[in-house]
Amino acid sequence: MNALLSLARDLLLLRRGPQDLPYSPALLGGLCVVALLVDHALAVTLVEGGAPIGRLLFSLAMLVGLPAMALQMANLAARWVQTATALVATGIVFSLVALPVVSGVGRLPEDPTQLSSSQMVFGWLAVVLLVWQLAVKGSIFRHALGVPLRAGVLLAVAFFAIELVLGVALFGGSSG
Repeated sequence: MNALLSLARDLLLLRRGPQDLPYSPALLGGLCVVALLVDHALAVTLVEGGAPIGRLLFSLAMLVGLPAMALQMANLAARWVQTATALVATGIVFSLVALPVVSGVGRLPEDPTQLSSSQMVFGWLAVVLLVWQLAVKGSIFRHALGVPLRAGVLLAVAFFAIELVLGVALFGGSSG
């Protein structure tokens, strides 16, 4: 367990890549269950009543499915389990870190000029977390696909946009 936490830390600090994780479909499956539970807790904080399970499953499917397609197109499908494990593990950490940030933002007022200073600080923290998460995903894609970091980050941004657009199209804008 300590080794896995150490690997997750190093992934978050861009020191290691998915190739350093064990090839373990069972670990990936367990992390997916944990990710759904953590994301449900985050969704309850974000949206009254939480996000529907379909929305959470969709996000998880996009997190592991889009990289699977990219790896398949690059003839590197054998790297999928470790890549998906790295993405899910770091996603869990980001969701856990986001919980207090989202709680700090609280309910947003209708009029943006009514934002409190603490809401603005927590809002900026959320932006920093998003940028960091895109950098971590970019680093994971860099290692998995053998591309430069900037290409990995660009891919992470593209996948983020695809998930956002498809999520709004399927679930509407208020589903969190």
